[in-house]
Amino acid sequence: MKRRDFVKTSIAAGVAASTVSGLFDPFAVKAYANAPSLARAAMNAGTGRVLVVVQLDGGNDGLNTVVPKEDSLYYNQRGSLAIQNPLPLSDTLGWHPVLGGFRELYDEGMMAVVQNVGYENPNRSHFRSTDIWFTGSNNSKPSDENTYLEDGWLGRFLDDRYPGYPDPTVTPEHPIAIEIGTTTSLMMQGPNTGMSMAIYDPDTFYRIIAGTDISGGDPPDTSTPAGLELEYIRNIALEANQYAKPVRDAANAVTNNDVYPAGNDVAEKLKIVARLVAGGLETPIFVITQKGYDTHAQQDSGTTPRHSQLLERLSSGIKAFFDDLKLFGEQDRVMLMTISEFGRRVEANGTAGTDHGTAAPMFFVGPEVHGGVYGDNPDLSDLDRFGDLKHQYDFKQMYASVLQQWLGVKPSHSSLILKGEWETLPLFVQAPVSVGGSGVPAGFALEQNFPNPFSRSAHGATTIRFSVPGGQTRLRVYNLQGRLVKTLVDGSMTPGVHDVRFAPASLPSGTYLYRLESARAVETRSMVMVR
Repeated sequence: MKRRDFVKTSIAAGVAASTVSGLFDPFAVKAYANAPSLARAAMNAGTGRVLVVVQLDGGNDGLNTVVPKEDSLYYNQRGSLAIQNPLPLSDTLGWHPVLGGFRELYDEGMMAVVQNVGYENPNRSHFRSTDIWFTGSNNSKPSDENTYLEDGWLGRFLDDRYPGYPDPTVTPEHPIAIEIGTTTSLMMQGPNTGMSMAIYDPDTFYRIIAGTDISGGDPPDTSTPAGLELEYIRNIALEANQYAKPVRDAANAVTNNDVYPAGNDVAEKLKIVARLVAGGLETPIFVITQKGYDTHAQQDSGTTPRHSQLLERLSSGIKAFFDDLKLFGEQDRVMLMTISEFGRRVEANGTAGTDHGTAAPMFFVGPEVHGGVYGDNPDLSDLDRFGDLKHQYDFKQMYASVLQQWLGVKPSHSSLILKGEWETLPLFVQAPVSVGGSGVPAGFALEQNFPNPFSRSAHGATTIRFSVPGGQTRLRVYNLQGRLVKTLVDGSMTPGVHDVRFAPASLPSGTYLYRLESARAVETRSMVMVR
């Protein structure tokens, strides 16, 4: 699904140079109403936005997460593992019954579900497939030089954002990425160095903000000479971590709201992220991991329904996270996405579990997410030769969408980071725009189509009016599953107001999205076509 009509040049002439090394569109910075200053809005990788990545380690069972409740093949293949009474999601889909938090977020329009995400020539090894997802490598050609990469997609993004890091002249005062885990991951490895800071676990975090040793253990007894010497050594070790102080200062600036469920590892980790974001830490990327999804046996049976417990903690933890951010007034600039190295096999195995599979859904959560289900229901009648799901979207399309639409990366640089050009999905309500003036570049506007709703009859049509400052321009129409329906404009346009007629007599009735893109800004609106 590589982009075939990719525009290989972008027009940015006459724009003030406000970014580093040309990676970001100079107009890709949004001023949020809740930011105390333009400096606050301009932080976080140039957009003021925060990306939180949640890794579902082990391979999440997508079919038992987003349930194809009207598909008899699902119940035939899954047997006793099939979910019998899912929560409502759509006419043909349901949530696992423990995903009440996800259902609330979805019903509020804050969650996008992208079905059937995977990649060509899928690898069913945990280690290899995780590497593929972390690096964004191309696995379609085993001999391809890009198949095996030693740096991660977010590491390459941050390397371009901070060229020369960790040189003191370009290293920011705050960490550029934080992973809550025992080590930093390949996803955050840059071409030359690791780009992230690891906070081992919640206990380590609280030792940091208390000003004690981040390596664990009780503080020494300073009433003895030996204790004083040990305290001195420990303090030097703590200060050697250049980011301990800004992390501590941000965490001590605020206190989390009382919204988190007890005994929930996902909630405890996201609680740290919310506190740091609300406390003013200028970190654009956070990563947490939830382990345990390798459910080969007793997946959801007996006294310990493993998959249900994992999903409940995930759902309630993420819901609490956004509730906390909302109370802080910080939710609009945060987006959370989930990744997992693969889904599970369609057919249950002989030990009441599921084996390594291929495609599975991804979730994107936040107020700026364009909520809904993207993609088709899994086709259980058309499986690959191993009996696994065929993917509809490549995961690098999701990465390209996040880079361009959430983090404000130019398409040309997104293709460098991802080692290829990938079609994006309209996953976000609005891409980042300028902090200057009203926040929208002068001469750029997308108006509501007229008439709206409009007829799909042979003579039915609607007009889309927009203004651009000139240069390369795209106007595209998508359905709610994120599929490109029609490209109305793709080329250089003169400055001013333009009208484009859209007459889709052959399309089904329903809601569609139309998206205007220039070298400086992006805007999306919806329209309704009736019989």
